Amino acid sequence: MEKALERTSDMSRMIVSMLQQRMNAVAQRQRDRLEVKESEHWIGWRSARRDRVFAEMRPSRRKVEVFILPSRRQLEDPRKLARNAPLTQGWGWFRTRFEIVSLAQVGPAFHLIRQSYEHGLRRGNGRAAPHRSRGRGQTSL
Repeated sequence: MEKALERTSDMSRMIVSMLQQRMNAVAQRQRDRLEVKESEHWIGWRSARRDRVFAEMRPSRRKVEVFILPSRRQLEDPRKLARNAPLTQGWGWFRTRFEIVSLAQVGPAFHLIRQSYEHGLRRGNGRAAPHRSRGRGQTSL
């Protein structure tokens, strides 16, 4: 079986490598380990300490598409890279997606991935965030 990075471009491989080096350093500072699982189409990153996947990448010849846990409104995203992820992505766990097409986007992309890692550390393994009602709170009379 061919792995996801074997069928991509040098640029996509370099982007994934740079992001992985940075995430390894973050995980080490947290006394954690970045676990990487790669299939034919995707690469998943998991926190070993929390046993929680926090990012999935789909490298191609022209770009690296990334899916992360937090919703767009939970992210600090000054470059406005983040978009809503399709509901079918990652069993509904990944709420946000973005694309990286150049080395200049590695820094802002890493910032988003790191936020997903930290979000995963807070949330635990696969538990949905508590739902809040969208309406106004009720008052008692």
